Amino acid sequence: MKTITLSISGMGCSGCANTVESALQSLAGVELATVQLDQETAEVSFDESLVKLSDFEKAIDDSGYKMEGVKA
Repeated sequence: MKTITLSISGMGCSGCANTVESALQSLAGVELATVQLDQETAEVSFDESLVKLSDFEKAIDDSGYKMEGVKA
């Protein structure tokens, strides 16, 4: 299991954060996704053999927000 922090733009309320969190959690291979609205981040724990970074980006984009990258 790997955990990364994604930087996300466009979220303005808790509903936005919930939408992104749900989109990430719906992906096969994601064990846990937690969105921090005030930090504009999502911490995602996932199985690298089942889901890729591009899957996260697509799920976030499809939800109406933008993944800016991975935080170090």
